[in-house]
Amino acid sequence: MNKSIFYYTLLMIVLFSACKSTSKITTVEIPVVSELNERIKQIQFSQPQFSTANVSKMAMAINLNDRDLNVSATIKMRKDSALDISIQPFMGIEMFKVELSPDSMRVFDKMNKRYYVLDYKYFKTRFGIDVDFYSLQSMISGQLFCIGKKELVIDSLTLSAHENGKYSIGYQNENILQNSHILSNNTIEQVVLKDKDNKYQMQTNYENFAMVNTVNFPQKISMHITNQKSKVSCDFSVQKVEFNSKVIFSPSSQRIYTRSNIDLLLKK
Repeated sequence: MNKSIFYYTLLMIVLFSACKSTSKITTVEIPVVSELNERIKQIQFSQPQFSTANVSKMAMAINLNDRDLNVSATIKMRKDSALDISIQPFMGIEMFKVELSPDSMRVFDKMNKRYYVLDYKYFKTRFGIDVDFYSLQSMISGQLFCIGKKELVIDSLTLSAHENGKYSIGYQNENILQNSHILSNNTIEQVVLKDKDNKYQMQTNYENFAMVNTVNFPQKISMHITNQKSKVSCDFSVQKVEFNSKVIFSPSSQRIYTRSNIDLLLKK
C-alpha cells in the first residue's frame, strides 16, 4: 500500500472536492428578495437538522490520479463544536485521525507517531480556499452555507431558476465562486466551489436521502477535487449513522506523538 496516497488524500478529504459539472443548465436570475428568503427557509427546513451525528460505519472509495483505494472511515460531529474523522485502511485499525474544532485542526499519523497542527488560514494561504470549520461541517452534512462564514450572508446570495423545478443559490467572496444546486423538493443536490482564476474546483454531490432518527440525511456523498496538478475523487457510502444521541470524543494524546510541519506531510 502506497503511503503517499494516504498522506495526499487525507488533506484532500479534509478540504473536500471539485470537478466541472458536465451538464449545461439554462438559468434565469430571480432578483426578488422575498422569493430568495422563502427559498432559503424551505432549504433549511428540508436539510438535515441535528445536534450530534455519529457515522459509525462508512465505506470510502478513493481515486487519486486514476489510482484506486478503498478504506473504512467514521465521523463524529457535535454541531458547531467538534468534528472527528477516523481513517481506517484496515477494518478497526485507525491509521489517521483528524480532530477539528472551530479554531484549529489536528492531524494524527498514528503509524509514524507524528501529528500536525494548523489553523484554517493555512488553506487560504496554500490553496486559495477560504474554508473554515463551519464550511467543512456543512459540506459533510449537506447543509446550506457560505464558504468561509459561520452564518449565511443572505444579502450576498443570488437565486437562479433552472429547469424541472430546480434552482441554485449563488455566493461569492474575494476569491471563490460558490453555487448550491437545489432539487425541486428543496434538498441540496450539489455544491460547487471554484476559485476565480479557474485553478481549483471543488464539487460535492448528495444522493440517496433517507430518514434516520427523523433526520433526512444523504447515504451517499461524492466529492471531487481538481487543480492544475492533481485529480481526486472520494465516494462516501454511509452504512450506519445515528443522530441526536450522546457522542463521546476521545482526543488523541499528543504526548506519544512528535509534532511536525504540515508541509512535510504534503510533500510525501
